[in-house]
Amino acid sequence: MSNCILVTLWISLVSICSTAIGQVSANVYRSDGITPFELADPNIPFVYRDIMVGTKLRIIISSAAAGYWGGDLAITGEDYNYGVLSARDYSETTNDWAGSRLPAAGNGARVWEWQEPEAQGFSLEGHRSALAGDWFVIDYTATNVGVCKVGFYDHAISWVDPIYYLTFFHVPSRDFNRDTKVDFVDFAIFASCWQGVVCNEPDWCEGIDLDRDRSVTLNDVTLFADYWLETTE
Repeated sequence: MSNCILVTLWISLVSICSTAIGQVSANVYRSDGITPFELADPNIPFVYRDIMVGTKLRIIISSAAAGYWGGDLAITGEDYNYGVLSARDYSETTNDWAGSRLPAAGNGARVWEWQEPEAQGFSLEGHRSALAGDWFVIDYTATNVGVCKVGFYDHAISWVDPIYYLTFFHVPSRDFNRDTKVDFVDFAIFASCWQGVVCNEPDWCEGIDLDRDRSVTLNDVTLFADYWLETTE
């Protein structure tokens, strides 16, 4: 076989296996899957504005190119204490999370969950028949106050290191009655601890002492108002 033919075959193989290298991205939306979630600073990518504990977001993996792709979304190390990833509609037939793979990822696409000590994530595999578009959806939930980084891995670039982290900052919830919306009912609960009540850790008056200074004061009112009519899902 001539060198010219070998080179042509090699170029074709690389093209098939790496069509989407660098063109696949992880995008964060509110729980409706339509509204893009805001960055903390529009000039700093992948670092998102504060969310309340209990807030649910959607991470949609999209590609600007067609073809096979493999990657992961994962939470590891200390970040494991602050957020959790989840997928949709497990299929006993295909042994993967069928509801988290979208049509553009191809008929043979798969979403597998994996878990290790202080680490959990999902392996995502788009089929070679994949088309440009939205390929996968994974849900994210803020579970504790703190900072959580979700690693986005592109296996065409590295199996070991994420190409970037999606960074979320979690603050105490203002949704005191857990009905997914901060409204007058929550304000009434807030007002029930207004001044004169000593709040202690770890309860902090059932989370109403937002600044953790042992009393509910005007500063807590300001912190509460920051999330007025905010929804968690």
